[in-house]
Amino acid sequence: MRLKDEDKQRRIKEAMVSLILQEGINGASVAKIASRAQVSPATIYIYYDSKEAMLGEVFREYAHRPYRYLAERVRPEMNGSELIDALVRGCYEYSAAHEDVFSFVEQCSRCPSLAETVCEKDCGCDILDVIHEYQRRGELRRMSDWTFASLLFAPVRFLAMNRSSVCAEENALEELIETLQGLLR
Repeated sequence: MRLKDEDKQRRIKEAMVSLILQEGINGASVAKIASRAQVSPATIYIYYDSKEAMLGEVFREYAHRPYRYLAERVRPEMNGSELIDALVRGCYEYSAAHEDVFSFVEQCSRCPSLAETVCEKDCGCDILDVIHEYQRRGELRRMSDWTFASLLFAPVRFLAMNRSSVCAEENALEELIETLQGLLR
């Protein structure tokens, strides 16, 4: 039995994401993924049982990444305004630096069979736990998780994906943080 190689697996994942962003889920065949990753198609089956299993696993992994990134920016001593600032800036930074991850996750989220495998609410459970604590303490408004996440993350992702000049970017980010602090506190 051949051993798994982390570099090969990383290349396979990156090749799959790249192809899906270029050609869509149906256009990213195992043969094309293998070619782009510079491995044989048989090598892919060392890591994954099928293209669908590979897609589901990578989708789950990539969907969790932004929330882990955000969790690293939260400090227990933050007040509600500081928490919103940290979450917005963290989401913006991650979105801008990892457009491919967000585009891939968004594309997979629109595929019904894949969307069932990953619930965004489950991905961000650590962040939601923090938000719930701030809501219990009265530092953030109480509202459903979906409403809170929609108000907080969707506008930040939009801003990150449509950024222009650095000055305009910073002004828009500051304005968004101030607006969200007013809405969510």
